[in-house]
Order: sequence, then C-alpha cells, then structure tokens
Amino acid sequence: MTRKRLKACLFDLDGTILDSEPVYFESDRAFLARFGIDYDDEFNRRMVGRGVGEMFRVIEDRWPESPLNAVPWAERVRLKDRHYLDLARGRTRAFPAVVRLLDALAARGVPVAVASGSSPEVIDETLRHAGLRERFGVVVSASEVPRGKPEPDVFLEAARRLGIGPVDCLVFEDSRYGVLAAKAAGMACVGVPDPRHGPAAPEFDRADMVFAEGPETLDPALVMETFFSR
Repeated sequence: MTRKRLKACLFDLDGTILDSEPVYFESDRAFLARFGIDYDDEFNRRMVGRGVGEMFRVIEDRWPESPLNAVPWAERVRLKDRHYLDLARGRTRAFPAVVRLLDALAARGVPVAVASGSSPEVIDETLRHAGLRERFGVVVSASEVPRGKPEPDVFLEAARRLGIGPVDCLVFEDSRYGVLAAKAAGMACVGVPDPRHGPAAPEFDRADMVFAEGPETLDPALVMETFFSR
C-alpha cells in the first residue's frame, strides 16, 4: 500500500522519548506507600500511558480511606511531581534512536510536538534535563485538555497548535492507550512498546508500524523512508 507523505510528528514523552518509566514506577511506589497505597506491578501496567488524573481517580475508588484523597487535587499533583523530579534528576535519559530520529526530522524540516499525560512542569523539566526542550515548539499536557488518553484530545490539541491536520500527523507511542488515542485522532502511529512490560498489548496491532523491542530499536531511516519520503 502506498502511504501519503506526512507533515508532522507527535511524540509521547515517558517511555517514548525518555527512558523514564522505571524511575516513575520507583517514585510512584514510594510516594503512594506513604498514603497506604500498594502501587504494585499490575497497577503500574494499568496506569502506563493514562496520566496522573486517571491514577488519582483509580486510587479514590480502590482506596477510599487513604489520606491522599483528602489532599486537594492540585496539591496531590504537585507532591507527586516533586517526588518524581527529585528522584529522576540525573537518572533519566533520552533514547539515542529517538534523538537520531529528531535529528532526521529537523534536517527535513518536519515540525514536532510532545503530547504527554505528564504535567506541564514535569514535561518541561525532564526535557530540559535531557537537553531536548528546544527541539519542541509545541508541548501539550493532558492536564490542558478535557480528556486524557485513550481519548484523542491531547493529540488533536498538539496538531491544532502546529497548524497541521490530524491526518497529516504521525504519533510515536509506547502505551496501548496512546495507540488508541492516536488512531481515534485519525493519525498514523508508530508503536514502541517497552519489552520490560511483557508482550505487546493487542492494541499495538492497530499501529501502522511497530518496533516490538521498544524505542531502543527504532530505525530512523525506515521511519523517514516510510512516512516522509518525497
């Protein structure tokens, strides 16, 4: 099948650009334990790609007596983010293959954006620590749109800010919820599932291209040839 040449790339952040998911798990597990919440592997797998809002809603349902639920919502987010940033500083890195892809996209003049479930503060600070903040003129947090992934809102808003139609965008995602969100937005999608979470979820079958061993194995040349060749 002949593919149309696309015009922009939208990237999830954690687990897609940055190898941050293990640090997030360590941070969230320690932070939530202070409030009597057992953030185990299964809970973590359910939350990857969902965003902080969904996490707090699940906690309210499963642990209604936790003192965390009495903390104002904005303060919960601030405390969780600060705990993560204090731990992540110096411990997270960008996936080299993704950086090479960003170089190739820049050389071709393809605009790029970040569309993430993390808060604006976390997105900004972690991209700066990775030396990548200046690469992205558009950065959208799920906290800025009505619904998080798997709904398409964050990707549609990123495309709107870029001034490019959804059908002309390519999304890079490591989570099944992100793949669903990209397809719901009418966008092409490259899946980069983290093999540390086990076999890729069935939702990745909906992606237009999959690097089953994660962002470490992403092939920039193949991506450029498939989606951006003239």
